[in-house]
Amino acid sequence: MVWLAYSIKEQIRITDMYSLFEVHYDNGYEFPGETHNFWECVYIIKGEALVSGNERVYNLAQGSIIFHKPLELHKFIVNSPEGARLFIFSFSAEGPLTAYLEEKVFELSDFQKGIMAELLAFLRARTDQGSLAAGTPCSYLEPFHTQPTYPQMLASWLQQLMLSLAEAGAVSSVSSAPDVLIFRNAISYLNSNIHRQPSVPEIALFCNVSQASIKRIFDRYAGMGIHKYLLKLKIKAAAELLQAGETVSNVAEKLGFNSQSYFSRAFRRETGLMPSSLK
Repeated sequence: MVWLAYSIKEQIRITDMYSLFEVHYDNGYEFPGETHNFWECVYIIKGEALVSGNERVYNLAQGSIIFHKPLELHKFIVNSPEGARLFIFSFSAEGPLTAYLEEKVFELSDFQKGIMAELLAFLRARTDQGSLAAGTPCSYLEPFHTQPTYPQMLASWLQQLMLSLAEAGAVSSVSSAPDVLIFRNAISYLNSNIHRQPSVPEIALFCNVSQASIKRIFDRYAGMGIHKYLLKLKIKAAAELLQAGETVSNVAEKLGFNSQSYFSRAFRRETGLMPSSLK
């Protein structure tokens, strides 16, 4: 008898974890906008939250999960009267499936919710978890230091979920609220003018709203001012150009920075890396 070997080609593999916690936030809690060079997911265990990723805004309910790709600007606001219980984790991953997960929000099926329920039960059983006080995260990273099998078991559940979503994931649609459309319009304008520094009055005029309105909209959906948001867009664009082989000086010039040294300082402040390290 001839035995054939069937190779297993990994579609996704989680390589590192940066955060892993469960938390309850009261109604009205706002997580300020941030960006970092690794993935982050927010899973709604209970309640509802308004979540943004770059220009996309979603109203997420219980059983929904959002994937924020590296360098994506993201924030959330809890908007259910009873507050919201969230499971948040950030990680690095490799494999062809990572591209599919970019800019995705899913409403989990009963089977996929079962995976998450099993994972959470495993995490809670392996850690010293007291009562979950509002606003106080319960971290599940400590067993990484003491339980050798823990990281791989955790990764296996998360990878099973991601594989299931790729096969049969119900993708959620973005919000079409009037302020959200204005927000998306403004970001489109910023991206089209990323080589310079458009002013707030100019952006407000383009969106046909007042300066006060455009500032309020950015504060709500981005968690930061327009110029700070534009800087983060420039840094994201810079990372892509550098990875494509552009020189640091060319990138600084293309994106409208006053000098190469200022660009390098800003890039390091926002990413923790020197621009030259991406080449």
